[in-house]
Amino acid sequence: MKATARLAALLLERLNIEGKPELPVVAAALGLRLREVESTGFEGALVCGKDARKGVVAVKASIAECTRKRFTIAHEIGHYVIPSHRNLENVCTADDVESWDKRLNPAEIEANEFAAELLLPEKSMRRSLCLADPSLRGVSNVAEQFETSLTATTRRFIDLTDLPCVMVWSTNRKAVWYHRSEAFPFYLTLQDIPHDASFAGRLFAGKSAPDDMSPVDPDCWLDRHNASKVGLLLEQSIFFRNYNSVLTLLYVADAAEPLGTYEDAEPLLEELNPEEFTLRRKKWPR
Repeated sequence: MKATARLAALLLERLNIEGKPELPVVAAALGLRLREVESTGFEGALVCGKDARKGVVAVKASIAECTRKRFTIAHEIGHYVIPSHRNLENVCTADDVESWDKRLNPAEIEANEFAAELLLPEKSMRRSLCLADPSLRGVSNVAEQFETSLTATTRRFIDLTDLPCVMVWSTNRKAVWYHRSEAFPFYLTLQDIPHDASFAGRLFAGKSAPDDMSPVDPDCWLDRHNASKVGLLLEQSIFFRNYNSVLTLLYVADAAEPLGTYEDAEPLLEELNPEEFTLRRKKWPR
């Protein structure tokens, strides 16, 4: 678990919150007020007083999805809680929130990591998600229960499963980012995916795709060398019309040879000392 996620988990522990967190309760405990505002320039913003012990989380009122609004609030709470963010100008656009594009400002990725753990705590997810059964249908049930997006909940599945899985987010027929489990050893070439013959490619072309995980040619997602290592690759893709985007879940159900694992342990945030954590920021390290 990354340092930002550990901080979110520690916050929930200190507040004695289990299961789905009520964000107004979390915000009030931190000295934050929640406000919905009319905005065309930002999705969420954090405004703090000079002593940084009180503040306002402003959220764009016109955000249509409840799940998106909750993630935005959690993202701004992350900016408030993460020590190294205290002096940042925390005004976040739609591209900053609920995205794991590695081209993002590192602080925005950290706030997204914090928000994901706050809204979808690992302890709860290990009980709720069927980690041995890759399926967007199953993930969707948990997303509905916790009022989170399918994308954020799928990412939690990827983080926790022991199976070789990867999720891919594509927009306007091009993959933007992907996130893989530790058991999925392959790198994906974003500029080459999704292939027209993949289910994601079919959805972008206005065609139908299976509603469940189904076999797909590994060459649609992997280069020739890696595709030869995969005996059976399953894909499930869902089209989000409002974003002209497709979320894809891939699972290597059978491999021609042992796949091994990869390591992605480079943290974005320095190690945090739990003993220095308080609900207020007065004693946080400078």
